[in-house]
Amino acid sequence: MSESSRNCGCNWNDGNKCFCGIPITVKKSSTPDNPGRRFEAYKLFNPVSKVGGCNYFRWFDKTQTDWQRVIDNNLNLRENIMSKELELKQQELASVKEERNRLFIEVERLKKKLKTVKDENSRLKNERSTGFWFSILVCVLICVFLVYLAMSF
Repeated sequence: MSESSRNCGCNWNDGNKCFCGIPITVKKSSTPDNPGRRFEAYKLFNPVSKVGGCNYFRWFDKTQTDWQRVIDNNLNLRENIMSKELELKQQELASVKEERNRLFIEVERLKKKLKTVKDENSRLKNERSTGFWFSILVCVLICVFLVYLAMSF
């Protein structure tokens, strides 16, 4: 792109808008020729399709040297790699959270099942205990009855 605006037929009233009222913004280039270099353009301007607003464009930063371009491209590459790694780690984290939630639900289900088993075990112990004492009572009554019969002869 050129170093100044394309012929838009507008005059500037301040650094944020032209007289046609379309605001400008500072954007950052992501092209290999001008990596990370900032430029001013209308908010609605699309540099690829060259559509929107008055097509105003002006470099905000000074021209880069070759070594700055190489460094910026390397930094952009590293940033992209780290961004992808972060995305993968976030997916892994989401997967771990999902597994944690599944395990939490399973633990809650097993706790309920354990409580049910403990309640049943307690009920059976009470029944056994009641049956045991009932058997003793029956034996004592039989013995008393037999002693009473033996004394009556």
